[in-house]
Amino acid sequence: MSQALIEVNQLTKQFQSKTVVQKADFKITKGEIFGLIGQNGAGKSTLLKMIGGLMYPSSGEIHLFDHAVKDNHAYFERMGLLIEDAGLFPYYSAYENLDLIAISYGLKERKKHINELLKLVGLDRSNKTKVKNYSMGMKQRLGIAVALMGSPDVLILDEPINGLDPQGISEVRKLILELNKTGMTIIISSHILEELSKVATKYAILHNGEIIEINSKEDLLLKCEERIEVEVDEASVAVPLLEERLNINNYKVISDRTMYVYDTHVENKQIAKILVENGISVHSITKHKQSLEQYFLKRTGGEGSHD
Repeated sequence: MSQALIEVNQLTKQFQSKTVVQKADFKITKGEIFGLIGQNGAGKSTLLKMIGGLMYPSSGEIHLFDHAVKDNHAYFERMGLLIEDAGLFPYYSAYENLDLIAISYGLKERKKHINELLKLVGLDRSNKTKVKNYSMGMKQRLGIAVALMGSPDVLILDEPINGLDPQGISEVRKLILELNKTGMTIIISSHILEELSKVATKYAILHNGEIIEINSKEDLLLKCEERIEVEVDEASVAVPLLEERLNINNYKVISDRTMYVYDTHVENKQIAKILVENGISVHSITKHKQSLEQYFLKRTGGEGSHD
C-alpha cells in the first residue's frame, strides 16, 4: 500500500488547443499541508478542480486513498473543497447557510455538527447577521466551514487569503494550522509564497501549467537563506583552513569546488584574504540573499498576468 493519500501521474488538462495543466506529477501524504504556488493564470484552480472531482482530466491518472479514480465519486466525497466561490446564501445567517447544506447531505445530529463547525472557524452560532454583511474574512471562514461539512479527510483551499486584510489573513492562517493539528491533510494554493510559507510543509511551484519544482519547507528556506558562495580549486583544502582561522562551522560543501558558508560573523573579504594568503585560488566569492518572493519570481520569470 502506498503512503501517499493523493497521487497524480502525468495529469493534463486541455481546453481545445490550449494546455492549462501539463503532465503534473506529485504525491501528498497524510497530514501534510501541500502548498501549490503559482502566478495568476498558472493553472492552480484547474489542477485543484481535477483533484477534487469537479473537472475531468484530458489525460493522466489520479490516485486517492490508494485507489485509482476516474469518475468514482465515493473517493471524491471524502474531500472538502473551497474553490473560487463558496456559494453562500447572502440573505441567510452563517447557521442557516450550514443548516441548508446539512439537510441536503442528510446529516444526522446536524445541529451539533453545525455548532462544532461554527466554533471551529470562530463564528457565533447565535449571530443572526446576514452573510451579505460579513467581512471578507468572515465569509472565507464560513466558506471553510462549508468545505468541512461532512468531515472530509482532505481539505482543498484555492487562494483562501486572496483579498483579505491582514487580520483576515491571520485568522485564516490560524484556522488552517488548527485543522492540520487534528491530522487533516490540506492542499492550499496561493500566488504569495511569503504567506504560504507560514503554513505549508511542502511546496510545488506551478508555472504555465507545469510543475517546475517541488520542495520541502526546509529545502525551500535553505535555498533562500543568507550565505556566502565560495568557489575554489579544491573545497576539501579550503574547509579545514576556514574552520581553523575564521571559526567557521556552519557551512555546506556543494561540490569539489564549491561551498556555502552560512556563518554570519564572517565577511567575503575575510574569507578571500585567508584563502589567498594560503595559496588557494579563489574563482568567485559572492554573498547570496533573497526573499522567498524573490526566489519564486526568479523561478517563474517575474510578475504573472491575471486570469
